[in-house]
This record gives sequence, structure tokens and C-alpha cells, in this order.
Amino acid sequence: MFKKNVLVKNSIKCKTAKMLKTNILLVFMLCALWAAAEGPGNDQKPPLKTVVIDAGHGGPDGGAKGEISREAILALEISLRVRDLMKQEIPDLNVLMTREQDVLPGYQTNKNAALRWRADYANRSGGELFISIHLNASAGNQRYAKRQVGTKEQTYYVYQGKGKKKKKIAKTRTVPVYERYKLPATVSGTQTYILARDWYNQKVKNVGNKTEIYETADQDTLDQELLQMDPVEARIRAQQYTKYFFQKSMTLATYVEEEFARQGRRSWGVLQRDWDGIWVLQATQMPSILVETGFVDNPEEELYLASEAGQMEVARAVVNAVKRYKAMLENPEKAVTSRTEEQPGQ
Repeated sequence: MFKKNVLVKNSIKCKTAKMLKTNILLVFMLCALWAAAEGPGNDQKPPLKTVVIDAGHGGPDGGAKGEISREAILALEISLRVRDLMKQEIPDLNVLMTREQDVLPGYQTNKNAALRWRADYANRSGGELFISIHLNASAGNQRYAKRQVGTKEQTYYVYQGKGKKKKKIAKTRTVPVYERYKLPATVSGTQTYILARDWYNQKVKNVGNKTEIYETADQDTLDQELLQMDPVEARIRAQQYTKYFFQKSMTLATYVEEEFARQGRRSWGVLQRDWDGIWVLQATQMPSILVETGFVDNPEEELYLASEAGQMEVARAVVNAVKRYKAMLENPEKAVTSRTEEQPGQ
């Protein structure tokens, strides 16, 4: 009986010790993430040092098609303007590009390998923010109708008589002539995607494990420490990554869409991608967004996005959003009510 009581007590002590260890770890991680969100002190490094700009598609992967261009070209031109403006107005920021030419990133030969390269490059480079620039397309902009444009004489045949006396007689009639034409585009505006909250557990999993994506597989490594943790600690860490990435991505995406709206653009707001994953959002070890800068299959919007003025406005919106995001990290309380109009470079 005495021996049994000792075993029970020892078991309770072990369980208590494990619970204590878990709680201490949780408190430690919460404090660490809270400190990161609050911004640096006088002796700390800046909270945002490296931003990765990703021009979507490229080379053989042209993306959506417009009447005068294609998504890959316009996304690259806009991304380069974002980079240049960001370097000019936030000189202490390290701005990296996944591609600077009309090729697949890393000179890959297929888009699946290029998708993996984009995320790998951002992770290897120590990126703390990932912004992917794209252009949109909609079935609503691809509607067709027909209209009468004239008439023509049509020959047709009838038969008269029976047996050997049966004859084929040609006759004519007037029939309408129609043409097929494209209806005016009706969908325009901006959208910014983030990975849906439910997908963030998948984000942590994908970055640390081998995962099938876009018909191919690859292995990205987040942190071997995470993979070697006991299940309780790993779950706590994953939950914190989930919360941190989602909130920061949502904040930046919201800023981007607010900046577009202030320019008079039609903004569809921030959308959570919850029907399937976007690899560059789900495999990057940092807050990440995908900006749909407009609809390339809307001729009017395509002309705007192909123009220098339009591209500069888009770049301005993205850079202003990053400024606000950086200010939020450095001083969260002040940044909550800050307005873009108060920032230089307007």
C-alpha cells in the first residue's frame, strides 16, 4: 500500500512538472510575441528590416491576358515601381525582388518549381514581409452577344415532281447576318488576399513538412526545433505562429485596400483565401499578402495599369501601406489612428 501511494505521488509530481513546464513555455512565448508586436526599445533592432516583393507569374507563365498585354509583364512593371519608391522613401528598408525580368523566378523551367522557389527565396533571405503583385481576371468581363449587321441572299433548293420527272430547283431568300461581339467589361477594382485563418495551421505544417501542392511536392524547413519539440510544445508554438501571421497579414492587407480606396479605386477589400491554398502565402515564414491590383481583362483598367501614372498610383498605395505597417510595429498605439495624409511623399 505504501509503495502504491509513493508511485501515485510520483506520478502526480511528474504530471505537475510537465504542466508547469508547458505553462512556463506558453507564458514565455506569449511574452516574446507581445514584445515583438510592441516594437523595439532603444537597444533593439528595427521591427521591419527586409521586405520581399514578388512579381507574379513570368516568362512562359504569362498569367491572365489582356487586349494589349499580359499579367506577368504588368505585374513586373508595377513591382519594380514599388521597389524603387520603397527604397526612395524608406531607405533603411532592405527591399528584395523574386524576379526583375520577364522570366520565371530563379530561372526555373516550370511554374510549379518557380512557386516553390519564390517562397524558399523569401525564407532564405530573412524576409519579414512578403508582398506578391498580381492582376486579376473575371468571367464577368468575358461576356458575348450577337447583333444583326445586315442581310444577304441565300440560295436554297426545293424539289418538284415525282419519279423521273423530279427536278431540283434553286431559289433565293434574304436572311439576316449576325456578328458576335464582346459586351463591355463590368468587373474592375482591387482585392488583397491573405491566407484564411483556418489555413494557417496548414501554413505552419507546410513550411515544416513535405506537402503536395500544385501537382508537385517539395520540402521546406521552417525550424528543426519545431519539428523536434514534444507534441504539446509544438502545438503551442503552432498556435502562436497562426495568430501572429494572420493578424499581421490582415493588418497590412487592410492598409493596402484602404490606400486604394483613398485613390478612388474600387476596392473589393481583404479576402481570406479559404477554398484552396496559395503556395506563396502558405509556405512563407512571415506575414504575407497577394495584391490583385486590377482586372487585366477589363480594357479600361488594363490601360490604366499599363500606364506610368496608373502604375505609380498602385506603387504609391502599396508603399503607403508598408509605411503604416512599419509605423504600427514601431508604435502600435499611435499607429492605430494615424492617417496616410500625415506621411511624406503624398
